[in-house]
Amino acid sequence: MNCYETLFVVKPTLTEQEIASQVTKIKDILTREGAELIATDDMGMRRLAYAVEKQTRGYYTVLYYKAEGSKIAEIERNLKINEDIIKFLTVKYGTKKEIAQFDKMVASVGKNTKAPASKEAVVKEAVAEETVVQEA
Repeated sequence: MNCYETLFVVKPTLTEQEIASQVTKIKDILTREGAELIATDDMGMRRLAYAVEKQTRGYYTVLYYKAEGSKIAEIERNLKINEDIIKFLTVKYGTKKEIAQFDKMVASVGKNTKAPASKEAVVKEAVAEETVVQEA
């Protein structure tokens, strides 16, 4: 089994429950495909580097897991057909040095147990950010 990291971005227009449902749906796909989920890092709502599907923000989640290489195509196929996911990226860790870095990242996720910000706090932050930009 190889070590993998999958980052995906969910549309910001969804409610907190819908976002949680999408994350759970992806975790269920991993389990169904026989992957061993090691850690989940909910990074929360963040600004995108560039607009994707007319969205400038998105809810980021990173999943760290171990799986057979043949299962990745099916996992990515499910991510592609999900209309609520606007971007995703899967990274494979193969060499000893990469696997050591993978283990470090998984350990740091356990230390960062800060709960993701509520959608209202994120909206207030975005409005404040826009007003500062407009004033300048």
